[in-house]
Amino acid sequence: MQKKTPAVSVIIAVYNNFLWLRLILDALRMQTFKDFEVIICDDGSSQENVDSLYAYMQAHPEMTIIHSWHPDEGWRKNKALNQAVRRSSAPYLIFVDGDCIPHPRFVEDHIRMKAPGFVIGGRRVESRPSLNELVESWTELPKNYFSQARRRIIASTFKDGFGKMLFQLRRTIRFPFIFGRPFGMKPHGFLGANFAIHRADLEKVNGFDERYVDPGTGEDSDLDLRLEHAGIYHRKVSHNALMIHRCHKRLFLDAQHNKDLYAACKRERLTYVATGLYPPSES
Repeated sequence: MQKKTPAVSVIIAVYNNFLWLRLILDALRMQTFKDFEVIICDDGSSQENVDSLYAYMQAHPEMTIIHSWHPDEGWRKNKALNQAVRRSSAPYLIFVDGDCIPHPRFVEDHIRMKAPGFVIGGRRVESRPSLNELVESWTELPKNYFSQARRRIIASTFKDGFGKMLFQLRRTIRFPFIFGRPFGMKPHGFLGANFAIHRADLEKVNGFDERYVDPGTGEDSDLDLRLEHAGIYHRKVSHNALMIHRCHKRLFLDAQHNKDLYAACKRERLTYVATGLYPPSES
């Protein structure tokens, strides 16, 4: 009997952080929308992390998890993402970074917001050190994890500053759809850590450009720009498709190589790149 194709592939980009990946997978097991597969997009994690993942997969056979791994040769996230997309099977793709824990209605929200010719971007709660401490104390994800995060943000008002607290607190609040439309939708670019796209639209521009071999300029904004050139536009939503993002120093090298590639993409109004999802045939 042929296996049913899932409605969604949730692609999680990871590198050597099973502690947070475990919590992300716990959150996905709690999702209100269940018809999805999970693709672990692994940019060369250690054997210890891989073994921990496989132990989790064995303990939770109820969730379809596919591990897409390649050797660690430095930062090759875009190459890993293209490989993960090729391993996926759904017509709709949701991309998540491996240090972002999604809200229980995360997948449901992305499914409700999808529209032909549009990329949907959600928002994330930028964690503070005190929230990191709370999250990393969980041996498994509690059912009220978003409420606990909200309370920890409120408790850190004076420590982190009222303005910062208020800004992050509002991002923990999920608003219901109003007249069939999510609250706070704006035509802004998406974050690579939280966006959803039709597979056909991603294939139209041939996925991620693998010439970007450093984080920083163009890493995901290159895809954003090429999609816009191809007539596939973006919508960012403030109070749906929420997630908690781990507090860490930003890895942003801003390599000249990246800047040059991005400038050429913008100048030449590129859409399709050969160095992407499906390389040119050698025949």
